[in-house]
Amino acid sequence: MANESLHQAYASCPKHLELLLKEELLALGAESAAEKLSGVVFYATSKVLMQSLLWSRLANRILVMVNQIKITNSEELYNAIYQTDWQNQLNSTPRTLAINFKGTNKELRNTQYSSQVVKDAICDRLREATDSRPDMVKSNADLSVSVILKNNQILVYQDISGRSLHLRGYRQSLTKAPLKENLAAAVLIRANWPELSKQNYNLIDPMCGSGTFLTEGFLMACDIAPGLTNPNYSVESWSEFNRDDWNEIIYQAKTRMITGIDRFKGQIIGADHHKDSIKITQEHAYQLNAEDKIQSQYKTFETFNVPAKNNLIVCNPPYGVRLQKNVDSTWRRLGEWMASKANGSQAAIMTYAKNQGFMLGFRAKKSWKLMNGDLAISLIAFDIGTETQLNAPQGQKHALPETAQMVANRIKKNQSRLKKWIKKEGINAYRIYDADIPEYAVAVDVYNEHITIQEYKAPATIPEKKTKKRLQDAVLGAQAALNVKNDKVHVKTRQKQSSNFQYQNKQTHSDDIIVHEQDRKYIVNLEKYLDTGLFLDHRWIRSHVQEISKGLSFLNLFSYTGSVTVAAAKGGAVSSVSVDTSKTYLNWAKENFKINRMNVFSNTLIRSDVMEYLQSCNKKFDLIFVDPPTYSNSHSRESDWDLQRDHKALLLACKKVMNHEGIILFSNNYKRFSMDETLQQSFSIKDLTRQSLSPDFAKSKIKRVCYQLKNIQTP
Repeated sequence: MANESLHQAYASCPKHLELLLKEELLALGAESAAEKLSGVVFYATSKVLMQSLLWSRLANRILVMVNQIKITNSEELYNAIYQTDWQNQLNSTPRTLAINFKGTNKELRNTQYSSQVVKDAICDRLREATDSRPDMVKSNADLSVSVILKNNQILVYQDISGRSLHLRGYRQSLTKAPLKENLAAAVLIRANWPELSKQNYNLIDPMCGSGTFLTEGFLMACDIAPGLTNPNYSVESWSEFNRDDWNEIIYQAKTRMITGIDRFKGQIIGADHHKDSIKITQEHAYQLNAEDKIQSQYKTFETFNVPAKNNLIVCNPPYGVRLQKNVDSTWRRLGEWMASKANGSQAAIMTYAKNQGFMLGFRAKKSWKLMNGDLAISLIAFDIGTETQLNAPQGQKHALPETAQMVANRIKKNQSRLKKWIKKEGINAYRIYDADIPEYAVAVDVYNEHITIQEYKAPATIPEKKTKKRLQDAVLGAQAALNVKNDKVHVKTRQKQSSNFQYQNKQTHSDDIIVHEQDRKYIVNLEKYLDTGLFLDHRWIRSHVQEISKGLSFLNLFSYTGSVTVAAAKGGAVSSVSVDTSKTYLNWAKENFKINRMNVFSNTLIRSDVMEYLQSCNKKFDLIFVDPPTYSNSHSRESDWDLQRDHKALLLACKKVMNHEGIILFSNNYKRFSMDETLQQSFSIKDLTRQSLSPDFAKSKIKRVCYQLKNIQTP
């Protein structure tokens, strides 16, 4: 090997498989290898590169470096590709060509256009040298070229694989949301199947789908090169391709296969309750000539039994994301099946939401991050047995880590305390937890069968990793205590979230739901905006307005989604005006009016800056509610709004449009708010803050104040 030249190459793979792929390439004979994002750069001889094509279970493609050149525009790109000696890269004139271009810069912003430039340059060079021009194809071309543009530099590769290596060739049809073969192989490697299979362990998948774990497990257990099932590559036109070496690699692989099939004495068994899935699995076993090795049974958990010992359970249960099903019961049944019928086995299960692992009911000994397509998932490994089984508290469907259980216990305590009050008030939207445990600084609100979890900003001294862990514990605790399904958990945070946070990217993010508050109805949206459309801490204000508004004219300033106006109308207000600068919120208010069957002619919505409206208003009102923001730099105002500075001018402006016997209800949530003392010269002021606090906000971190202002009555 010392006399053989080494080639720089790049093997691509799914994210989080880089380390496994590096180890695999080194085991196949690479001289050196380094992990990169979604791939590995390595150096190897031509024979090792050919061997990697046939034997890599993890790579997507294998690319051989041709050139790297600095370029800035399409002309420089064309020249760089044209000047490359493509004839020297080939051992025959290519009849077909495939181009893959990735990356952009200021000048080259369209990868399709850049691909066209590369194609033209290669075809022009080949036509000049051979008087022929290759046809363009998408895969399995005689010449496959991959170009990566980054920081005004192109990396030019010859793709000797010509297709994605995860395509083994045995799949004729697919189930919904199928697992890619190289990801399945990675799961099996993490689960130690290559070693366990040598000990004649059995591989079991109780929810096998199209059988990807079973077929990949069979190939591993029997030492079968994955490329033998689909030996179509672009390597044969590569200048370094050696037919004798290639034939020897194929011969050795077939010899190892014969020995491996004879040596493996374990069983590979799958089950599924979908007949179509079983048919597909059987078809794949047939394509691999493994019908006597791979068993697939049309069975449910209740009827599926496994061998008495030496079992590895590997499974990719439904996450409830792509297939949009309620899967919680499936996860619990899987855990029950493992406890009753697979005791003593080892297990490796793919999970999407963290609580799914706890639903299984066993303590994980190790976990790894993986990507299943665009979904960030975890693989958890554990032993199935009484010593690893987790015990859930009475009335709780699954166990939790100790830290999450603290949050769950506090929420249950709050539930018990608020139960009678919730029933009496006739509400199904309320706060159930508000940073009760300081380390878990979140607010948990219930909306029907949904919950929102709002994270408070953590001090800068607390590491981000710790705050993320605490947030996840709070989510787990709240979800378990309130028995909420994954698709009804809505996490809100004011800081940037990573893309793999378990509750992101819901399909239902734009759905509105209706909540009830006594005889009032409100539309809320729990995903689209940071706020939901209903301030729960305004509940007493809404009820109070409803109690006192009969026969009155009502003005709602900074009206948001019109919830207090709804209360006034329900209380018998003869007319109302709601003012806000936001078109979105006014449209939302209009919908709230509709579902409460309010008269659109007597309940007016006005889009305006509040101060401008008050200055131009020529009406008088009996009851005014004003709940201004603490600070605003709205484009509708010439200067920024500052509550502490501007509240006096606001309230005096309200006085001008208030009837002599009228009432102003003034509310805000500025923690350091202080009422301007000079307002006592114009108003009789009563502090309603204490009585406006409902039980669910008694210990809230939100410090809302509420005042009643009336004209001073002269004797």
